[in-house]
Amino acid sequence: MTNNDSDILKELSAIKKLLILALANSGMTQAQIAAALDVDRTNVSRMFPKGTSAALKSKGGKDD
Repeated sequence: MTNNDSDILKELSAIKKLLILALANSGMTQAQIAAALDVDRTNVSRMFPKGTSAALKSKGGKDD
């Protein structure tokens, strides 16, 4: 894998994290996000920065 490929993969990962956070912020649960992206819920959970889930809950979002 070239350096350019690595940069592209890092950018795609960052975009995926932003999408997951945007969906969570819109009120979707981790389970709903996982179903929409066709991935396991644990993968979605791992992409949340520490404390994000709790912050969304206190804002009125749901975790599961």
